[in-house]
Amino acid sequence: MSPEGPPLSVDWIDHVDTDPVRALEMLVLGWYPFEEAPPNLDAPTDDVLALLPPALAAFHRTARVRPALYRFCHPMFLRPQHVTRPHGGQLVFAVENQGCRDWSIPWPPQAGPEETDPPVWLTEDPRSDDALETILEAEPLSRFLLQFTLNQACGIAPFRAWTFVMPVDRLEPLRSFLRPVPLSPYMPTYEGDLFYAAPGLLASISADETEAVIGFGARHREALAPLRAYGFPWRRFDE
Repeated sequence: MSPEGPPLSVDWIDHVDTDPVRALEMLVLGWYPFEEAPPNLDAPTDDVLALLPPALAAFHRTARVRPALYRFCHPMFLRPQHVTRPHGGQLVFAVENQGCRDWSIPWPPQAGPEETDPPVWLTEDPRSDDALETILEAEPLSRFLLQFTLNQACGIAPFRAWTFVMPVDRLEPLRSFLRPVPLSPYMPTYEGDLFYAAPGLLASISADETEAVIGFGARHREALAPLRAYGFPWRRFDE
């Protein structure tokens, strides 16, 4: 067994529809190993977290014990930033690594059910002086944070495998191997990835009616080994 612990199970998927905050916590605690690290003095304190929506506060609390969440390629802001956009006040909580887009929620919180699980807005080129292009994400904050974490965890995993573009019917044998994560396509304006998991393995699939590309991520090298049997055209395969 790896010194990082046993491979991630897929039990967290059972909670995606009923309690996505719990699903995210289970995913993160199972995927990322415990680290002996001093407290991050820049991380939000309890009084700051008390003002945030529950899902975002839970993300930052989980990051206290799994600081890898603060090392994503697209970083989460330690202190979300209040901005004013054409569609109203927003709280920016994450940004693309080159600053060409960011993600935000309405701020101050809206009245009603959306107050605890607000909608998420993707803003293109937020540093531009021109009219900002904004896109409403399909998932509310709690489920979007799960999408965001899956995308990052799979994309920057220690061991990865990516296919070339291939006919979509090549995906059929994976149906008995991978368990689908019941979430909307992630960033459908771009790749529109759907997420899947198997023990110790995360996968993202971008597909249309005819073609597909698959990306796999693992923390244990041996979790990739069964994929060789599918004979996919590999662009990268870490061994």
